[in-house]
Amino acid sequence: MYAHHQESLERIARYFSDDPAVQALMLTGSIAHGFAKENSDVDIAIVVTDEDYAQRTAESRLTFYNPDLCTYEGGYADGKIVSVGFMQHVAESGSDPARFAFADAKIVFSKIDNLEQLLSEITRYPVEEKTNRIQRFYAQFEGWHWFTTEAHKHNNRYLLNTAVSKLVLFGGRMILAHNEQLYPYHKWFLRVLEHVPAKPENLMARIDTALQDPSQANINAFFDTVNEFRDWEKPPTGWPNQFLQDSEITWMHGESPIDDL
Repeated sequence: MYAHHQESLERIARYFSDDPAVQALMLTGSIAHGFAKENSDVDIAIVVTDEDYAQRTAESRLTFYNPDLCTYEGGYADGKIVSVGFMQHVAESGSDPARFAFADAKIVFSKIDNLEQLLSEITRYPVEEKTNRIQRFYAQFEGWHWFTTEAHKHNNRYLLNTAVSKLVLFGGRMILAHNEQLYPYHKWFLRVLEHVPAKPENLMARIDTALQDPSQANINAFFDTVNEFRDWEKPPTGWPNQFLQDSEITWMHGESPIDDL
């Protein structure tokens, strides 16, 4: 951690330490993950009581921003308000991005018993869902590959850009699931993917080429690199039916989008 980040964190801790509504303070985000640059902001999670959290939710007051707490030019404290109840909900059924938000979190101070254990439960990869996830991601992988061919056929640049991004997303999510690694959402997706141990040797180069020059040949090279990496678990009813279930009628079941699983 850079010295100015440490100094800023100490100021932030003093700011919240005497607030009776604050049950715990955690360092999160790029600094906690080890991804920070010198000018990165200081991300924090501010834990309040469940009652306070419910009131803040009703009033849409779940974020915190303060540039005065940081000691360096352009710095600011960027916080999310959470509660133990919210964190327990994430541990039970949270999406990967919701779980990853607590990955590598550093407890600055806490009045909560077993907070470390709760963090461990939140950031555990749900291995019991691994096979089902890979099957569903594989359907998206095939589906968006098909859409790239349609985009080229109809000279549809919008569809092509969308389809290539989705193809990379779900090919990458198959690799993450294979490694039992949480998906961090888009900002850190490629950074995390790059560092998983089990992946095709040329994966990141294939991704970069497909994104920079989305010819069908480059797209197919990426598709084949992932598809041939191992014998992937496939949807029992076939990828078109699974794609429909997860992309066209998800709204009927009130489920989260497959992208955010």
